[in-house]
Amino acid sequence: MARRSSGRRSRRRGRSAQRGVTGTVLAVGVAILVLSGIGAAFWWSDQESRARALDTETLCPEATGPVAMTAILLDLTDPMSPAQHAQLLARIEQEISDAARGTQFTLGVVSEDSTRWGATPPLCKPQDAASANRLTQNEKLIAKRYESRFHEPLQSRLLDMVSATGANRSPIMESLQALVADTPGFVTFEGPRRIILVTDLLQHSDALSFYRGGTWDSFRASPAFQRLGRTLDGAEIRIYQVPRPAEGVKDPAVLEDFWIRYFERQGAHVPVVNRLGDL
Repeated sequence: MARRSSGRRSRRRGRSAQRGVTGTVLAVGVAILVLSGIGAAFWWSDQESRARALDTETLCPEATGPVAMTAILLDLTDPMSPAQHAQLLARIEQEISDAARGTQFTLGVVSEDSTRWGATPPLCKPQDAASANRLTQNEKLIAKRYESRFHEPLQSRLLDMVSATGANRSPIMESLQALVADTPGFVTFEGPRRIILVTDLLQHSDALSFYRGGTWDSFRASPAFQRLGRTLDGAEIRIYQVPRPAEGVKDPAVLEDFWIRYFERQGAHVPVVNRLGDL
């Protein structure tokens, strides 16, 4: 009987030892899983932070750069009516609102003074409060950055540029190419590109003047045609046309024909035209 009792005690001790080892292994496994989960969470958080990181000056994503580019050219060599002015601001505001987060914006003007050609410093559209994650992000800080660092500066530049004092010349083509060339990365950018042109379409410069009876055919036959580049491959073109008396232009259809051919030659899409009427 003593031997049997001793055997049972030995088996019980063996089973207890096995349970102890199994418990230890499970505990170690759980600890490893917990630590792996914490590590993965830190890695994911770091990746998210890197993805959201913005350039301090342009607000463009540091990881990828701009996701799209929009260059806005304002041809306001003649004043607009109050109704046209209000329409323009509303249209541009809608363009900004519809743009993807990370879209780079620059502005330029058509001017007879070539020193005013070029682009404003680029600004990328950052995240706005509407797209903020309420659980992990501070909506107020995101909204403040959007307004103070992006929206307000862009609107301020726009308002400064929409005031026209009148001019004797309207070099639209020249000003457009200066804007494109001066916008960082625009010429070689492989993502979506858009040109927004606010203009009466009445080109008037040494290269071509509709007031002197210029047409696409006369431009093509002129020495200036040799200066024509191809910087807008695949770009979308949206024109907000400001109607003006086309004095000296016998056939207004000449304007449409010219600009369709011009942007086709540049490799861009066919322009989408909206008129900023006031009647």
